[in-house]
Amino acid sequence: MQLLTLSEVPASKETRVFRYSIVRPAAVALIIIGASGALAYTEIVGHAGPAYYIACYVAAVVLICLVLMRRILLARLRVTNWLAETAKDGVFLQFRSYLNYHLPADDLTIVFIPYSDIRSARLVRERAKIPDEDGFLCEYRRLVELELAGDLATLSKSLATESMKRGPQEKTWYGTTSTLYHHYPVQITAAPFLQIEWAVVPGATSFLEALRPYTAIAPPVFVAEDLANFAGLSPQDQEKRLRELDRRGRTIAATYMARRIHGFDLAQAQAYVKGLRSTQ
Repeated sequence: MQLLTLSEVPASKETRVFRYSIVRPAAVALIIIGASGALAYTEIVGHAGPAYYIACYVAAVVLICLVLMRRILLARLRVTNWLAETAKDGVFLQFRSYLNYHLPADDLTIVFIPYSDIRSARLVRERAKIPDEDGFLCEYRRLVELELAGDLATLSKSLATESMKRGPQEKTWYGTTSTLYHHYPVQITAAPFLQIEWAVVPGATSFLEALRPYTAIAPPVFVAEDLANFAGLSPQDQEKRLRELDRRGRTIAATYMARRIHGFDLAQAQAYVKGLRSTQ
């Protein structure tokens, strides 16, 4: 097992690359633009009373949403928007989110895992109940779980370091800001199991088929988690669930629950959740 920078991943025609697709977000953006544009045009041309102002408001909201989506769309157009590559002797996994491409390129964000270090692989379908201010929502994920051999301490440390990263300061027309996406597609939840959040193409089945000649493919499993029910949990289990929410990118939900549990104000809750990242 070896850690690499992005530039150290060898280019080869023999590798199979699994990427984040541009098709779905682009299709959503085009549908939003088309629908809002048609609505705004119809109402503006017709001057249909209050509907005219509603259409203008909707068009403005859509424009703001598209501006917010711009970074995601641009990130998916980059050549670095891949999650996994299968080579002739092993697998390259990129554990830095493709959305955080603006972080230093010389960081060790790639792990190469020889096929000999993969004891087994399987598909995990997961449903999680997640708290929010309106009650709870259900989140569905597809994961590829690798059972690994060898010492995972160095990789675990690198994953923890990545979760502690801060976004660089960037100058914009409205001032200085910092952008960082809490998206961590590769995690060690319990050694020796490495979980990969599979939201790329080709799908998880294709990846597992690529691994089949080299390792055992275990039957798929379904897992249901309740991350919303904190009542009656020990302080240690509450911290564990808050870390899990943050790891999923649900930092707002983790902050909200920390405020409810401990009576923190917003700044205290944000600091508390951030501190949990260093206590894996």
